[in-house]
Amino acid sequence: MTRVLFVLALITGGLARAQFCPCYTLSSSANSLNCGVEAANGTNPGVAQWQGIFQLVAQGPAAWGASGPSVPDIGQGCGAPMPSTQVPARFPCELLKAITFQESGWRQFCVPTTPTDQVGGPSRTIISFDCGYGIGQVTSGMHSGEAPSFDRARVASDATYNLATGTRILADKWRATRCVGDNQPAIIEHWYSATWAYNGLAAVNNPNNPMYSTTRGVYRPAVGGAAPYQEKVFGWMEYPPTANHWTSTPFAYPRLLDIGAGTNGSPATLPEPSCASPTSCASTRSTHVSACFPSPADAGTDGGAGGGGGGSSAVGGGTGGGGGVGGGIGGGNASGGGGGRAGGGSGSGGGGGTSAAADAGTTSADGGGTFDPTPGKTGVVGGCGCGSTEQLAALISLLLLRRAAR
Repeated sequence: MTRVLFVLALITGGLARAQFCPCYTLSSSANSLNCGVEAANGTNPGVAQWQGIFQLVAQGPAAWGASGPSVPDIGQGCGAPMPSTQVPARFPCELLKAITFQESGWRQFCVPTTPTDQVGGPSRTIISFDCGYGIGQVTSGMHSGEAPSFDRARVASDATYNLATGTRILADKWRATRCVGDNQPAIIEHWYSATWAYNGLAAVNNPNNPMYSTTRGVYRPAVGGAAPYQEKVFGWMEYPPTANHWTSTPFAYPRLLDIGAGTNGSPATLPEPSCASPTSCASTRSTHVSACFPSPADAGTDGGAGGGGGGSSAVGGGTGGGGGVGGGIGGGNASGGGGGRAGGGSGSGGGGGTSAAADAGTTSADGGGTFDPTPGKTGVVGGCGCGSTEQLAALISLLLLRRAAR
């Protein structure tokens, strides 16, 4: 469970919001919700530094090792056409970056502006009034008396560890929700329901909820307005704060008819998303393989030679080798190692506020409230360096899907 901080001022330049930094640390007299860990002093990473952290975290626990907590494997495949199997957890970098920007504006440390007894002093852990810690706004396990399996002090003091802890929650949401398309972790749109769940499987995040305009279209962070949490995150991916944060990509949405009302606001199994807008399928879009996962082309396309490309990522390249995938599924004498790419990140629950405090949102099952005193919500993100034989099955399945679509 995690909390989210949304700071629009980081986009609009509004001085008051840009400086807003809560720190409801353990020793604060205003700590009414029993935040159980003391804030740690630290300097917040810059955008370039965050990219390196995201590159590592998006690759999952196999890459980050002792730099983050353990994360169990996640499912891949839903019989359409790939059979379901368990694979090491990895995350689309685009999603992780957008969630964490919605959550905290990529802040682990800042100089507190509230509550009164914490104002000023050194830059230290950003802690929401409901005990959301750091960039991922990790809330679960961070209250007094709780004893989670992860290191609570490192959630407060270590940006990489905080981000990795957030991805553990996102992986839990992937396991807890039904398939989208063929349930491929490499396809960003297939995380639609998990992103929804990240903020709570509640009716408030159902896009069919009558509280939302039926003509709202793709969410634009600079404009704001009411929208479900997952649409805000997807809106961030399409409209990044700057080109230095991530590349804009026009994502596809599921049909409202397929989502339905849901008994608890939760979606059923969803077909492959194809709508250009969350409210209309008059125009369509293709789904997207994350830039931090190897593409089918990386596995080779000619049956005779085959072989995965080598290469290395910014945070240690992939290992193993991708075989050829030509002539049907074919492949020749596969050799070589699959190289890594860039990307990465992590995220964790909470709702998301919009550009105005009045639209900060409502509290959800996975934490609510923004860092603005008006309750709202939150999430996580990143780029990644990926590539190994562990992904060969996924590459073959993705290639088959692409060929079938032609």
